[in-house]
Amino acid sequence: MNTTRKSQLFSVSLGTLSFLGILALTVLCVTLVCPTHSFAQNFVEGQMPDTFLNVGSSVYSIAFSPDGTTLASGDADGTVRLWDVATATRKGTLEGHTDWSGSVAFSPDGTTLASGDADGTVRLWDVATATLKGTLEGHTDWIGRIAFSPDGKTIATGSDDWPVLLWDVATGTLKNTLTGQHRGSVFSVAFSPDGTTVASGTNENEIVRYRDSQHETVSLWDVATATLKRVLRPDGVYLYDGARFSWTDPSNVYVRSVAFSPDGTTLACAVHKTKEVGPWDSTEGYQIDYTSWPRRTSPTGGSDLIIIEDTIELWDVASGALKSKLELPSRVNIVAFSPDGRTLVSGSSDNTVKLWDVTRQPKAPKVTLSVHGDRVNSVAFSPDGKLLASGSADGAIRLWKALPPANGDGVVNIADLVEVAQNFGQVGDNAADVNGDGVVDIIDIILVAVALGEVAGAPTAHAQVFSTLTAEEVEQWLIEAKQLQIEDSSYFRGILFLEQLLAMLTPKKTVLLPNYPNPFNPETWIPYQLAESADVTLTIYAADGALVRRLALGHQGVGIYESKSRAAYWDGRNTIGEPVASGVYFYTLTAGEFTATHKMLIRK
Repeated sequence: MNTTRKSQLFSVSLGTLSFLGILALTVLCVTLVCPTHSFAQNFVEGQMPDTFLNVGSSVYSIAFSPDGTTLASGDADGTVRLWDVATATRKGTLEGHTDWSGSVAFSPDGTTLASGDADGTVRLWDVATATLKGTLEGHTDWIGRIAFSPDGKTIATGSDDWPVLLWDVATGTLKNTLTGQHRGSVFSVAFSPDGTTVASGTNENEIVRYRDSQHETVSLWDVATATLKRVLRPDGVYLYDGARFSWTDPSNVYVRSVAFSPDGTTLACAVHKTKEVGPWDSTEGYQIDYTSWPRRTSPTGGSDLIIIEDTIELWDVASGALKSKLELPSRVNIVAFSPDGRTLVSGSSDNTVKLWDVTRQPKAPKVTLSVHGDRVNSVAFSPDGKLLASGSADGAIRLWKALPPANGDGVVNIADLVEVAQNFGQVGDNAADVNGDGVVDIIDIILVAVALGEVAGAPTAHAQVFSTLTAEEVEQWLIEAKQLQIEDSSYFRGILFLEQLLAMLTPKKTVLLPNYPNPFNPETWIPYQLAESADVTLTIYAADGALVRRLALGHQGVGIYESKSRAAYWDGRNTIGEPVASGVYFYTLTAGEFTATHKMLIRK
């Protein structure tokens, strides 16, 4: 493949909606010696979506069916749409809402879809026939979010009319009303994985009027008794111009979304706060200072300084303690965990989807996906974690695909680079052909290197690197890669990773290392490192200086020759093939002008 063609193909892989290009870029490394990670972590910065679903109306909510084959969307035009995930085509339309279709949720068995309406009703649909099964009436205002219990017997609904309602799915009747002290719209509800607890998040804009900081903002309810178990108040204290301010009184606190981790130990809350803290002279107009956090704003025609803070707060469910706070530059509308609980995804009003590695107390998102033209209202992982869907006010749903690594073992690490290297030059159907162009070549090497470099940074020493990759091999990759002359940040990350890998495989000096095993019977391996290419010879002598064996290893390139597949090997026989006697022997390595001798012991 010529250089121009390689360059074009790599550019396509990075910057278009090409399925093959996206397939390549979704390979993401963790570290070279890390434990298994789920597919949900295999996304990279700047990745483009694999699939575009044109809804044509603002998308408020999306949900995957339990088997992952269907995606439902609740849309601003009052329509619920069902999409075939495999073909990216619409498979059904559920009509009957008045003018707005809000939250959607599948039952755990996938047979029923619940959807909320602006008039306060919840409709239950038969998914197979796309027909209405029943209507839940009890709210008086628009439905914020809907959640099925894990056993599918109960539905929880949040609404602008403040209470959280629990419904019996089989009978369609109201089971319980969770009123507490909510003083605002309930934007979000979620069941814990064991079904014993419901979390609800509210808009506490009424705190300003009531001057009462004891109202709940995030409430945890006991499902069996319909009683309040715990209150989480994302208030806190912050500093501004050297002064201390509290979010409690007066302030507006909006909890836009709540989500339990799959193991039920953590609750993620998307929190939006505003607070008037004093006068600020400015010209008329709406001004926001995005260079600071929390942000500052002056409303149109006013002179009050308002502080805005947007965060994702992670709470320990058992203790009620705040575990960590993730800072964001814009309001977060939705949060969701990956199926393995390692990744948290958020959708924001700055039109972005962000992925966070919650195993590491992150200060910044691991990946930011930026293709939507308006705020992102909903995000969801497929049940197997291989797809990420995002729905936006721009009238579109994007599907982002995360695929397994080149060697197909479900873990992305240095083994995938080795797999590509071992299949280099092969044509036809091959798992190591990352971008699917029919040949395993430098493009596949670079794309895997890009993914490895995303999180791992500098390569870490790993036995598989030294046993299968050589400095000359990696150096040749770099020569070919640089000939592509791609002007892309991802490309340069791949180049950097290969340069770091080359440095790791390039010894600073030539050395002869101790043989292993030692003592031995009857065979041993003799490792060494070469800082320069050279003709290498290993000579073995008896204790009296008599020549026993000379091994001409040929011209060897710069590199580390330590593994059994690369080190010098002696079978314990002399020049004529006879086994040598027990005793002390000496071995001398000659490589160019370098010479070194060590001793070894045969014990029979």
